[in-house]
Amino acid sequence: MNWIINDNIEFRPEMKKLISVSNPEINVTLTAPASRCLLLLLEASPEIVLQQDFFKKVWEEEGMLVPTNTLYQNISIVRRGLRAVGETDSRLIATIPRKGFQIDDSVKIIKQDKSNAAVTPETDITEVDITSDTEYGDPAITRDSTADQPTWSAISAHVNEREQTPLVTPGRNKIPASKPSRSAGWHLSAVIIFAAFATGLLIIAYSLPFGKTPVFFDNYNFVENDNGCQIYTKDDTHDSRNYYQKYKNLIKNTGLNCKIYPWVYFPVSATSPTLTALACKQDFKNSVSPGCISLYFRRVQSE
Repeated sequence: MNWIINDNIEFRPEMKKLISVSNPEINVTLTAPASRCLLLLLEASPEIVLQQDFFKKVWEEEGMLVPTNTLYQNISIVRRGLRAVGETDSRLIATIPRKGFQIDDSVKIIKQDKSNAAVTPETDITEVDITSDTEYGDPAITRDSTADQPTWSAISAHVNEREQTPLVTPGRNKIPASKPSRSAGWHLSAVIIFAAFATGLLIIAYSLPFGKTPVFFDNYNFVENDNGCQIYTKDDTHDSRNYYQKYKNLIKNTGLNCKIYPWVYFPVSATSPTLTALACKQDFKNSVSPGCISLYFRRVQSE
């Protein structure tokens, strides 16, 4: 089920996309939590979605406990995406102080079957930054340059194949044998040069250390196994134990489920005002797809 917002914004939850109805080339891909937040708001409209409902359905069901600031960051991402795709400054999501959020009463919402959704053309688009929200320090969202449309591609390929296949009737309209071209020697030389160049690229590609662990995590050392959490840190302090214990407690107090995310990485710094921890389902150093989440803390030195 897709959603049409104010007749000019289409929301496709499965793709996490906001698409302009009038110009499908204008589209924004939301983060997974932001997409789930918007879906909750649309399904509940015109009712209020309480903060605890966001926490439960967006994060807790995935085994995560996050601070309130994370909720506000994702609502901010949704608002910026709606403004960019809808090309409007109108208020689409209202904040209900100390309660939650809701779709504004002035917003028109229509449910749409997926079969009626417009095809987003596979067109190269110049990326456009959506102004970041300085209040929460969110990263800017960018417009996607392409959309995944297998049906469109299959039809195009089939049409091109038919257009390029000549129709020949036996015994008639015989195609004369091509005569040797004076440029045949030049073409052969070009092919040989290209083949040699491609071979060189392959040799270089196979020699590069694509499968090696990034140097970034080589600096992280195993510290301890704390109730199922394998903790790795990079220490930049001289009073490492006090800072390590403080940061570890901050992370554990979020309710992190070590059965789901047993691999935890974070730096220990006495000067940084923020702390970012990475919690993964598998060892980041040895897994191609470790399945990680990030935990972000502000003003850690003032606590």
